[in-house]
Amino acid sequence: MLGKINFPNYEMCYSKRLKKFFQSNVNYVHYDFIAASAKSGIVGNIPVEIIKLFEKKQRAKKIKQFQNVLSYMSNYLRALYKNAKAENLIFYNFNDLGEDLPLLNKSISDDFNKLLKDILPQGAKVFIEYTGRGAWGNVFKMSLVDKNGKKIMHDKAFKVYHSLLGVNKLVSKQGNCQEANFWTFIKFVAGHNLSKTQFTKHYISDVKSGYCMTEFIDDKIQKTTSHIRLKELFKIIYSDYSNEPLNGKLYDAGGMIKMKNFIKDKVVLRYYKKLFYRMNLPVELKKMIDSLENKIANPKTPHRDKIKEALQLFKHEKNIYD
Repeated sequence: MLGKINFPNYEMCYSKRLKKFFQSNVNYVHYDFIAASAKSGIVGNIPVEIIKLFEKKQRAKKIKQFQNVLSYMSNYLRALYKNAKAENLIFYNFNDLGEDLPLLNKSISDDFNKLLKDILPQGAKVFIEYTGRGAWGNVFKMSLVDKNGKKIMHDKAFKVYHSLLGVNKLVSKQGNCQEANFWTFIKFVAGHNLSKTQFTKHYISDVKSGYCMTEFIDDKIQKTTSHIRLKELFKIIYSDYSNEPLNGKLYDAGGMIKMKNFIKDKVVLRYYKKLFYRMNLPVELKKMIDSLENKIANPKTPHRDKIKEALQLFKHEKNIYD
């Protein structure tokens, strides 16, 4: 008699907090189970310039309300796009509307402002402008102005994904959940918000509503002054070369593939980074290696095995032999 087969319960394997889970790794396969088991699909938050518009007593409530508006509008815009294609109003994207595109932008802006009427200060408005689409989503430029028409913040890119989850084998490397995962991971391991790097700044993603918000790339965006060593340090390869950088900034977080020597453990990565940043400083590097070897020699050293792993990996990659 055949015994009962117990199928794995993926929901029990994943953290209820997406932020903590996404910070620890990239390129998960079961994003559908991850998203379903999370209490909230949101990682990150709306821009601080918007948050500062709210009174402190009302701040938490209004942040949630603003997020709800983004969620509602992303679902609405996704349906609008799919219906327009189904009815042959557009072939590829909303630019196919030609002279009618400004009417669409105004309609979307009006809908946004109706929903934000009791959330933003009186007279503040958003303006939405369609900018184009990629394989995985449509992108809209969002501007926010005060009652005098003065911009409150640098424009943001509001990306609405075509699907909430990937529908083929690329799900672990492309789409709604993967991009939210990568943005969250790279900000955490880099230790900052990416503004000065080759990546545009990421604010918020919602994997259950299928949108993300990043800094809109134009000639006024903060210039790249600190390049993230994605491959050499973080062991991730950017494979989507069809998306050329704009003004030196990468705006698409899809196509990120972790290498075989990807460092998953945050403690191992911490010590690997200490060594990596001293590569071109021979004296400092030797001092660091000697210091770590002394720590490893002491059985009472916390994280001794992880320090050893980081040092061995670094020595192997840089052909350093005792």
